[in-house]
Amino acid sequence: MTSSSAFRAVRRAGTVATLIALGGSAAAQGMTKLRFAADWAFQGPQAPFLMPHENGCYAKAGLDVVTDRGFGSGDTITKVASGAYDIGFADINAMMEYNARQPDSKLTAVFMIYDGASLSIISRKGNGIAKPADLVGKTIAAPPGDASRRLFPVLAKANNFDPASVKWMNVSPELRESMLARKSADAISGASFTGYMGVRAAGVPKEEVVMLRFPEYGASLYGSALVVKPAFAAASAAAVTSFIACVADGIAQSMKSPDAAIEALAKREKLTDKKIEMERMQLSIDWSIATPWVRENGMSKIDPVRLAKSVQDVAAALDIPPPPASEVYTDRYLPVRAKLMLPK
Repeated sequence: MTSSSAFRAVRRAGTVATLIALGGSAAAQGMTKLRFAADWAFQGPQAPFLMPHENGCYAKAGLDVVTDRGFGSGDTITKVASGAYDIGFADINAMMEYNARQPDSKLTAVFMIYDGASLSIISRKGNGIAKPADLVGKTIAAPPGDASRRLFPVLAKANNFDPASVKWMNVSPELRESMLARKSADAISGASFTGYMGVRAAGVPKEEVVMLRFPEYGASLYGSALVVKPAFAAASAAAVTSFIACVADGIAQSMKSPDAAIEALAKREKLTDKKIEMERMQLSIDWSIATPWVRENGMSKIDPVRLAKSVQDVAAALDIPPPPASEVYTDRYLPVRAKLMLPK
């Protein structure tokens, strides 16, 4: 090959490479960017949100998604309302309170993930607590803003006792589980699967843990959901629907291949204890996601009667005006129901 021929070959190769790069850039530019905030740090329950990154669901749907950890439902709600994030995973009850306090920046839920709210009171055997009514006269330790504490009146009402008949002890979040382990409190309140794992890590033997989960004792509130600003959802309907479909697929894949879900988590969070987070993820699935109702009807199939009662109960507990159910949740952006069914 002459020097001139070699030069033309190199130039053609460079042109092809440039075209490929430009094509890739154009494809990337054609992707819809979404910023998603989880509810908490990347632990087992958050692993399903990482699966669509791992298996390519987002990319195949034309979505360029950034998934960041959360710092509690309240923080996630504020970030979505401010426009810092497009979609968040947060407690629907906290969202209702936010909407009541900030009526000019309301959010709405578009995909219910925790059909069973992760609210709970946790005690230990020997404290004389086997059912909610046994809490009368007992001391419960919790941070003042804990969701289970603030919604405790719903549990009390469902079990026919006065919520004022218990004594609350204010503690910081990091001391809550140790209070129960040291027997400095009769019980604690907190998110069910997080609290369960926490008290065991604090030294309470597994066989001694007593779980009073709200959904098991008549307080059938809805839990955490994907939340958005209504205007954003309306303007980005196709992207929101595709995002929901990928999250639903991530949940289903996590149920079918839990090891893969925890591997995806470990790639994102290098210090992951795979055994602990596997158990934590499974508890979130068993207690909050794959309820008997969801196994029969699929994810985010809302019972309107239950939602209406839930809205009234939450409004009474938080001392806010009860919002119309249509402002709390919409099924407008759900994908076809076949994509929302759980694996058998």
